[in-house]
Amino acid sequence: MAAETEVEDGRLVNVKITGDFFMHPEEAIEELEDMLIGLHVDASAIEDAVEEFFRGHSIELIGASPRDFIHVLKMSLEVSSS
Repeated sequence: MAAETEVEDGRLVNVKITGDFFMHPEEAIEELEDMLIGLHVDASAIEDAVEEFFRGHSIELIGASPRDFIHVLKMSLEVSSS
């Protein structure tokens, strides 16, 4: 799994998450990416938002967990800020 993020003025302006996992309903990945747009780039804010997203939706994940999404987003933001 990988995430590509773009940040402007300390906020996410673009998020794309890809990888070898299945999410049902399939459009949930786009909903997650859209929900992250505008979020302040902060590790705890990212973690809280992703956890809240999965708590608030009935989503089936195969090959990944919400923690995996948090991990790749944090890694992407570390790379984009260096």
